[in-house]
Formats: sequence, C-alpha cells, structure tokens
Amino acid sequence: MNRRPNNQQGSSSGNNERHRGRRRRGGGGGNQGGRGGESPTRQIEPHSHSAGVEAVSRKAPPVLKRYGVVFYETHAQAREDAENLEIKAKEVDQLNIVVRAEGTMEDPELLKYGKLFAGEAWHLIHRRRVDDDKWYNEPHE
Repeated sequence: MNRRPNNQQGSSSGNNERHRGRRRRGGGGGNQGGRGGESPTRQIEPHSHSAGVEAVSRKAPPVLKRYGVVFYETHAQAREDAENLEIKAKEVDQLNIVVRAEGTMEDPELLKYGKLFAGEAWHLIHRRRVDDDKWYNEPHE
C-alpha cells in the first residue's frame, strides 16, 4: 500500500498522475510547501517588481568629488603644517592626510582638515595612487 506509484503493477496511468503532484516540489497542483497552490510566477507581484526597477532608474547620478592628498612622516609634522592643510582643504572636496608613522587615525586636530590615514600600508597605497594610477588627478564618487 505504501508503494510509490511507479512501482505499482496493474495501475492505470491516471492513478500515477494523481499522486505525481504530491511528490514534486515546485510543480503544479496541490498545496505544496506552504504555497497555497500558487504557481511560482504568481508569487512575485508585477507591480512590486516594476517598482524596484523604477526606483533604480530614478536614482540620482553619482556626485563626483575632487580629492587631494598631503604626505607627512609623523603626526607632529602634520599638525605643524596646519596652515597649509587649511588652504589645501578648501581647494578640494576631501583632503586625504597620509602619515607614514604608525599612530591614531582619529586625531581631532587633523580630522578637521580632512581624512587621516596613518601607517606604512596607507602611505604605500596613497603613494601608488599618486605615482602609478594618477588617481588624484580626476574626480571620483
């Protein structure tokens, strides 16, 4: 009695079709997997899908920012050059202050002029942006 329909001998093909809907996981017929008998194409509302597309198409174009960079060996040297930092910060949308020495990147005296990067790794990254990529020569998002 608990045999699968394919193993039953002498049963009609209609009997196999009747049980087929219970075995399938995404096919038609019956209340399967808590779907309430809906077909997969009806689960996504047409208006909700198109609303997502409209939201993407109405998105404002990216704002391009001009970046500048200044390099220092120590935090103390950067703080001493505050007058120069203030001038450079006014020329760009974001001034990146790169200090080669390891230290804090949350120095309030320097953060008022721009974004602070400290350490040998950050120094190398920004040096490559200047020398190899010419990254600071053009605006970016």
